[in-house]
Amino acid sequence: MVQRQDFRVNSNGIRLATSLFVPPWSGPHPGLVLCHGMPAGPQIGVVVSSLSEGDIEYPTLAEWCAWEGFATVIFNFRGTGQSEGNFHHLGWAIDLDAILSWFIERPELDPGRIVLLGSSLGAAVAIYVAAQRQEVGGVVSFASPAIMGPRAQPLEAVDRMRRMGIIRDQDFPYDIEEWALEGEKLSPDKWIRKISPRPIFLIHGDSDNTVSPDNVYKLFECAGEPKDLCLLSGVGHRFRHEQTAIGEMILWIREKFLLQG
Repeated sequence: MVQRQDFRVNSNGIRLATSLFVPPWSGPHPGLVLCHGMPAGPQIGVVVSSLSEGDIEYPTLAEWCAWEGFATVIFNFRGTGQSEGNFHHLGWAIDLDAILSWFIERPELDPGRIVLLGSSLGAAVAIYVAAQRQEVGGVVSFASPAIMGPRAQPLEAVDRMRRMGIIRDQDFPYDIEEWALEGEKLSPDKWIRKISPRPIFLIHGDSDNTVSPDNVYKLFECAGEPKDLCLLSGVGHRFRHEQTAIGEMILWIREKFLLQG
C-alpha cells in the first residue's frame, strides 16, 4: 500500500500542512511536488480538498502519482486549508522553497529527480521557484498566466480575500502597496527561460475562461529548450476537474523522470 505521512513544515515561522505519499516499494524514488492554485471559494480548513462532484482531490491524485512511482508531496500554501499565515504572492514562493528544502532531505527521495506540478497561480509560483532552485529537475505548468502585473484595487482585493479566509489577520498586509506589487515580481514571463536546460511541459485547456489559452503560447515563446506544449480540447481551468490533463501530466513525468531514471 502507498504510505501517507502528515507533517507541519516550517516556512519562515509559518507552519504548512503537508502530506507525503510514498510508493509501496523500496526507494529512493523520483519526487513530485503538487502546487495548488488560488482557492475558488471560502476555505473550509482541510488540506487541499474539494467537495465538487467530478473533482479528483489532491490526496487521491497524490496517491495515484505514488502508485506511478513518485514520492509525492501535497501541501497548503499559507492562508489556505490548515496552513497558517496570510496570502501574498511572494509568501507562496517562500512556502514552495521551504517545501523543497524539506523534501530534499527525505530519505525516500532521489534528489536528482524532482519535478514540480503547478496549477494556475501555483504554476506561476512553481516556475518562479524552479528558475532559482537548480535542484528542481523539471516543471509541469497547467493554466499558468504568462504575465502578472500589480494587483488592481488592492483594498477591494484584500477585503475579498478576508471573506475567502485566505487573509486572516486584521493588520495584514502591513504595506498594501508592496503587497499589491508582489505578483508582478514573480511574473512567469520573466523567469521561465531560466528553467532551461531542464524540461518544462506547458498544458492549457482551450475552454479555460479564467486564464486565456493565449497565455500558454506566450509562455512557450518565452521558455528555453527543452519544452513541450499541450492544448487540450474542452478542458477548463481547474486541474482536478480535468482527468485528460492529469493523464497528460502522468505520461510526461513518467517519460522524463521515471523511465529514463
